[in-house]
Amino acid sequence: MTKRALALALALAALAPAAALAKTDARPDLWATVNLCDTPARPGAVGIRVSIPREKGAPEQWAHIHLQWFDGGKLAWRALRSGGDAGWRRIGIGTRLVQGGTTFSFAAPSAGTRMVLRGVVEVQWRDGRKVVDRAHLLTTEGHASSADLHRRVSRSSCEIKR
Repeated sequence: MTKRALALALALAALAPAAALAKTDARPDLWATVNLCDTPARPGAVGIRVSIPREKGAPEQWAHIHLQWFDGGKLAWRALRSGGDAGWRRIGIGTRLVQGGTTFSFAAPSAGTRMVLRGVVEVQWRDGRKVVDRAHLLTTEGHASSADLHRRVSRSSCEIKR
């Protein structure tokens, strides 16, 4: 196998649906997904949507959404240093399951190149300033819903290429 073929095989394996931590296995309503990826109407845009269930005691639901890019040379995911961090935001007040997210916009890569991005979401349930529970999520596919405008697309990653 050539070096290029091996790098491609490893890159494709990295793009396979990424599993979130085991905590999400018991909570199918806790997930993150790529719901917008470089469309003709929004070139260079990547949307991340997160679903956070309520917790016992009704603490507030918070999320920190940021992006990683796939470094084909190192065959590893790297934090996107510029323009890929939405910071901490309160998504819900704890009374019900909530969904929220953010859209990141990027200049198109130069011709003949590509960017592969995925979302990483830190979730916290807070009672005032006290964190009472937390979860770490990577974007996964399989959360699409034709009835929900924000979930018509559900991917584990987004490829922007020209």
